[in-house]
Amino acid sequence: MKLSTIIIALVLGCLGAQAAPPDPRLIGGSNVDQIADYPWVVSVIKMEGENIAALCIGTIVDETHFIIPAHCKLVSDDNYSTYRVRSNTLTYNGTQATTHEITSWVQHEGYDENTKWTNDISLVTVATEFAANVSAPLAAANAVDPADKATVTSVGWGATCDGCEFNLELQSVADLRIYSQTNCNAFLGEGLNANKVCAGNPSTQHGICKGDSGAPLIDTDGTVIGIASYLQYPCGSAPAVYTKISKFRDWIDTNIPDPPTDPPTDPPTDPPTDPPTDPPEPEPEPEPEPVPPAAGSSSKMIRSSAKVGLLYSE
Repeated sequence: MKLSTIIIALVLGCLGAQAAPPDPRLIGGSNVDQIADYPWVVSVIKMEGENIAALCIGTIVDETHFIIPAHCKLVSDDNYSTYRVRSNTLTYNGTQATTHEITSWVQHEGYDENTKWTNDISLVTVATEFAANVSAPLAAANAVDPADKATVTSVGWGATCDGCEFNLELQSVADLRIYSQTNCNAFLGEGLNANKVCAGNPSTQHGICKGDSGAPLIDTDGTVIGIASYLQYPCGSAPAVYTKISKFRDWIDTNIPDPPTDPPTDPPTDPPTDPPTDPPEPEPEPEPEPVPPAAGSSSKMIRSSAKVGLLYSE
């Protein structure tokens, strides 16, 4: 116990101004055969000039967002152009990968590196969409914690030894075990709380190591239950600590904006029409004034003139 505490204290002291825990890598892993097995994994590389300064792993949650540990970015570092986000690739810096530009990076408001990286999670937005239907199956907010000693898997880009360079190919390690809070604290000292989950396999020395921050922790049903936060050196000597997704699911959902919606449109309407009106009745024609009979005419002649007028209707 004392040795474990000293190792953790030395790690924290070395970080100092970096404000970031040791970046894990996989120990005892094997190469992933195809990216289709984990299509929702992205590499996030921090560049300093032409050199790679840091490597983290993101987990896609929808078309334009992924989650990543808060410690992967210094609070004051808003120069997103120095980050390279690559998806759809087995190699972390593959030239055939799809590259995405970061547009925003929201760190959890309660993140604190001074208390063993409490609330170690961020939500990152990219400008171009990820491939369709590749979001990770995240644990629900009400998910039941996996049982002590349950088998879990973690994936990431990592080496097979302390001090080795990053492994170019994506690896998985499938023989990790869940450790209860009590058993994990026996390795790492006090500090594990309900917002964290502990996993590793000290008996085989398998687990994550430097360079794999954000490595997803995957349950046997494929659900992502955690993302790698911190560990104890030497790598694999103790279970590592992951940020528990179920405790932050509501925070993730709240910080993803609703998709824009088109304003409602009224159905087309016909222009108003005036009600039909009856045509105006023709004014009555004035009755012809009787022609005064000529001198010497009789009434019989008047009736004969009237009959002549009726001939136009036949």
